[in-house]
Amino acid sequence: MSYCPNCGKENTAGGKFCIHCGTRLPVPPGSDDSRQRSASGNGSSAVTGSGGRSGAGREEVIYTSAVRRNIAVCVILSILTLGIYYLIWMCRLNSDINEMSQDSSAPGGAMLVLLVFLTLGIYHLYWLYKMGEKCDRITGQDAHSSIIYLLLGIVGLGIVSYALMQDTINRVLE
Repeated sequence: MSYCPNCGKENTAGGKFCIHCGTRLPVPPGSDDSRQRSASGNGSSAVTGSGGRSGAGREEVIYTSAVRRNIAVCVILSILTLGIYYLIWMCRLNSDINEMSQDSSAPGGAMLVLLVFLTLGIYHLYWLYKMGEKCDRITGQDAHSSIIYLLLGIVGLGIVSYALMQDTINRVLE
């Protein structure tokens, strides 16, 4: 077991982030994970972010594929392409948020689109709820984003949920 340097709560051994506050947990020197974290030049651009938390003593988190996107451009493209970019944006949000929340078990973009179509949109509502939970975990706040995203999806304003998710990603990457 390891203890979080930020909140002091107990975490499972081998975890990279605190399950309570989201702070990156220290890695024993010489372990494979510590060498992997310090390695650079892996062929992808890295963006640092504070995980939505600020303060002294908090380590910067490195995200290799998360990208800041202009929300207005994404909304306009979604409308102009009659929803095609909406699906692309959904896949990108899915991969960015899953990377930032360290969730490797979540389905990829193609599987996500397939599940949304096969369930006639029901999986989309479930996905919105889960993304809200992950956004709250990323920012370290209990903002009940999952309920907000779900309600927006139910009333047909899923694009507003996407804009809020992208805003969360953009703020974390600042």
